[in-house]
Amino acid sequence: MGVSAVILAAGKGTRMQTARPKVLHEVCNMPMLAYVFNACREVGCERLICVIGYGAEQIRAAFSDEDDLIWVEQTQQLGTGHAVQQCRPILEGLDGELLVLAGDGPLVQSETLAKLLEIHRRRRYVACSVATCIMDNPGAYGRILRDEIGEMLGIVEYLDATEAQHQIKEINVSLYCFDLPRLLEVLGDLRNDNAKGEYYLTDALGMLRARGYALAAVPVVQPEDVLSINDRTQLAEVNVVMQRRIQRRNMLAGVTIEDPASTWIDPRSVIGRDTVIRPMTVLDGACRIGSGCVIGPLVHLRDATVPDHQTVEHADG
Repeated sequence: MGVSAVILAAGKGTRMQTARPKVLHEVCNMPMLAYVFNACREVGCERLICVIGYGAEQIRAAFSDEDDLIWVEQTQQLGTGHAVQQCRPILEGLDGELLVLAGDGPLVQSETLAKLLEIHRRRRYVACSVATCIMDNPGAYGRILRDEIGEMLGIVEYLDATEAQHQIKEINVSLYCFDLPRLLEVLGDLRNDNAKGEYYLTDALGMLRARGYALAAVPVVQPEDVLSINDRTQLAEVNVVMQRRIQRRNMLAGVTIEDPASTWIDPRSVIGRDTVIRPMTVLDGACRIGSGCVIGPLVHLRDATVPDHQTVEHADG
C-alpha cells in the first residue's frame, strides 16, 4: 500500500514564447514544478514520478539535488494517457493510490490532495476519484458528466463536448486519485480516436466504469487554484496569488506586514514572530529573519540572516 504520484511535465509551453521548459518558469522565485513536488511530499507520497519531454535535461539539472524524484521521458507528446503509459514499468506491481497531476499547476495545495485521498479511501468501491471545481465561467476545461442521481459517468473534453455539455459548470482540473491496480487494467487499452488525435487519460474513466467500477467526482478545488499558466500574463496572475498565500501564512504565524501590496517574500524565507515587515521590502531566497525584528522600509535582502530584535533599514545614499 501507499501513495505514488505521477506529475505530467513534458509539454513545451509554446505560448510562453520561451526557450525554457514551461515548468521551470518561476512563481515567487521557485520553479512552478517545485510547488507540485512539495504538495505531493506533504501528503506522504512514497514515489514521485515526473514525466518530462521538452527540455528534459534542463529540468533534471534544476532538481539534481532532490534524490526522491523518478524521471520518465516522453519523447513524443501524445497526450496525458500516453504520458502515464510511459510510467507503466515503474507502476507495475505496486498497490495503493496513484495521484496524477499537472506539473504546471503550482497553486495545487496539499490540503486539496489530502481531502481527495481521504474521500477516495472512504469510498472503497471507487476506482478513481476526480478532483473537480464548480466555475461560473468554465471556459475550455473538460466537463464532468453525472447521471440523474448525481453519480459520475465520466469526463468529456471541451473539443469533443456537445453544446449542451458546454453548459455544465463542474470542470475537470486534471487532478486524479486512482486505485493503482485498477488503472493498470485499462491503461494499455487507451485509443486516440478523438478531435486531437491524443491518448486521453480521461478515457480510462469510461473504461473503468464499463468494467463495473465506480467513479467519484469530488468538488474540493477552489476556483483560484485552477488558474493555469499558458503565457506570461497568466504567470503574473499566479505570482500574485502565490505571494498573497505566502504573506498570509506569515501573518497568521505572527508576522506584521504593513503593506502587502509593496512587499515580496520568497517562499523559502523564514520570519520570526513579532517581526514587522515595512513597505517596499523584498526578501529573496532563504532569508532567516529572527523574532521581534523590524525590516524596511526600502530594504532588499537576499539569503540573509538577521538575529532576533534587530532593525534593518534602507541606507540613504
